[in-house]
Amino acid sequence: MTRMDTGSREVLDLLGGFVVRVSGPGLRGGSGFFAGRGLVVTCAHVVALPPERGGRATAGRAQATWRGGHAEGTVVALPPTHSGEDLWTPPDLAVIQLDEPVPDHPWIPMAAQSPGLGQRLYAAGYSTVYERTPRLGVSAVEYEGPQEFDGTGQVFLQLKNGELAPGKSGGPLLDLERGEVCGVVTTTRRENLDMGGLALDVSTIRAEFPELWQANKAPNPLDTELWRLRAALQHEYAPGGVLSLREEEMLLRSAQRCGLAPAALYWRSVHRDYGEPSGPLDNMADVLREVADAPAMLDGPHPLLMFIRQVADAAPPKGVGPLTRLIGLVAHRLGVSAPPPTAGLSVASSDRVAAISVHLDAQGPDSEHYFLRVWKYPDVNEPPYAVLCDDRPLTLAEAQEQFRAVVPPAVGDLAEISSNVLMEFALPAAKLSAVDVDSWYLSQSWAPVSRQYPVVLRVLDRKLETYPSWTARWRRLRHGCLDGGPATMDWVDCHSDMRPEQFYARLQQRPALSVLALPFSPDATERQHVLETALYAGIPVAVWTRAGCSAQCRLRRTPGQDERATSGADEASGACAGVDFRDAVDAELASSSIGNLPELIMKLRVDAATATSPGHCGENVVLLWDDATRKLPGDGPALRVPQHTAQGGQPS
Repeated sequence: MTRMDTGSREVLDLLGGFVVRVSGPGLRGGSGFFAGRGLVVTCAHVVALPPERGGRATAGRAQATWRGGHAEGTVVALPPTHSGEDLWTPPDLAVIQLDEPVPDHPWIPMAAQSPGLGQRLYAAGYSTVYERTPRLGVSAVEYEGPQEFDGTGQVFLQLKNGELAPGKSGGPLLDLERGEVCGVVTTTRRENLDMGGLALDVSTIRAEFPELWQANKAPNPLDTELWRLRAALQHEYAPGGVLSLREEEMLLRSAQRCGLAPAALYWRSVHRDYGEPSGPLDNMADVLREVADAPAMLDGPHPLLMFIRQVADAAPPKGVGPLTRLIGLVAHRLGVSAPPPTAGLSVASSDRVAAISVHLDAQGPDSEHYFLRVWKYPDVNEPPYAVLCDDRPLTLAEAQEQFRAVVPPAVGDLAEISSNVLMEFALPAAKLSAVDVDSWYLSQSWAPVSRQYPVVLRVLDRKLETYPSWTARWRRLRHGCLDGGPATMDWVDCHSDMRPEQFYARLQQRPALSVLALPFSPDATERQHVLETALYAGIPVAVWTRAGCSAQCRLRRTPGQDERATSGADEASGACAGVDFRDAVDAELASSSIGNLPELIMKLRVDAATATSPGHCGENVVLLWDDATRKLPGDGPALRVPQHTAQGGQPS
């Protein structure tokens, strides 16, 4: 008899983020797995209460425990009751919708097709067979074929040659070839023996819980962990390479001659959600090791194939033939299609624009806590790679500490690919002026990032109906003259009164207006609607100052303040800080283009640090630079569990 639990500590630690232990007062208990945000799939008999008068009912509530998390939730079971001692009536399926708030967690995609006959699969779940405390384990089984239950039409997957111990019911049946869940473990053939059992085909989930099925397809907030898990499982259960020693030597020689940076080649080869390499990328051998061990992506070529393709596209003509043949051989060995030619990388890749994108999503408009996400773009024209997804609400001070911990290594990776790095901070519209990210720094407090890199702001919560105008204005700015003339920039007059509806209509009359400049802070008492209205009109770029206006300017006064409440110095000079700011920025723009605003604003910030007198326009300048063609990575739509009803029409 083979031992139930196989798998290294690394595999089990990773698996613990996906597979949960289901428990609760009086419940039979067992296993389950995340199938969407806050959504756990398990079996109905796992959430069953003790027998009563020959029957069993399922509980309305259950608890889920996973690595780093514990939560309760509402149960929807099919069917909600069962009579007799035999197997639970099909489909024997339950969904637990966990209570909010639930921290971000990864989930495993569900398969759209059944596994192949004889395919090796892996059942994961918690059991007490070998220890008194439920312990997570994974066992290998073989798929024998479909099994219909007593003419009900419910399709089960019949399994053999593996122990499905008590407690594993409700756990996932994993197809490692595709990195998907293909079934839900339901029962064993004979307890404590490695004789396999049955698993419910996930097609039943698709039929009974269509909204859960759609939720499973939503963007995964922690795909990096999913791919790490798949890589670890494949490494443990399917060892062996696909390159001969001679092929490996030829490929390394070609890679070393192509003139590409190792880090650039790595990030162009792996899927954007795969995550950081396991070690430093000092040479091409390091990169080849990483891509050879990387898992195949569900929506893209294998990283090893992409590595060979990139090298082939950068190779001289006489070296292309052997590499092209190698692509075909490796694709055949992996059982996949060969990737098409790419645009390739060149030694001029340092001219590309890379970016660090920092997302600070507030819990509410008045909240002082934020969820921090960090992404890196080796090229702003390509998808990003996740660096950090922190599911804890952080104060700004805590967020800055995390920023200083994770951004320097990410910048180091990008430095091998591009010398042009853009630093962008994405915030809710209500927080754009309130949060001073320009003063954040990486390691030296006297060297803020706004003087190291072009720092720009982006908006996390633009309304969907603003996208057409936003996109059209951005493209006019980036690509020059379109119908209606080239992109223009205009200043808001800080001394004119204009209601939001009038201001919005004025912006709509000017489709060429792409850059709006404010000679005051958007937080000014009488102008708080200006930036909000501009964003709704689709304005992609805005410049303003956090300093606000002078005491004389009525924008600084609170409602009802007497106009005579101004300083004598202001009255004597007639000065207006907003006008001074406008004139100074206009003077700088006279010798530059509005298309180069990120670089110009960085120059103003640096110049302000060396200015001999206060009041330089770069001291508190802010730039919103919101690229409409590069959407911010998101967490997907809100998810709901379908409502099933029991007898009497009440929710079960």
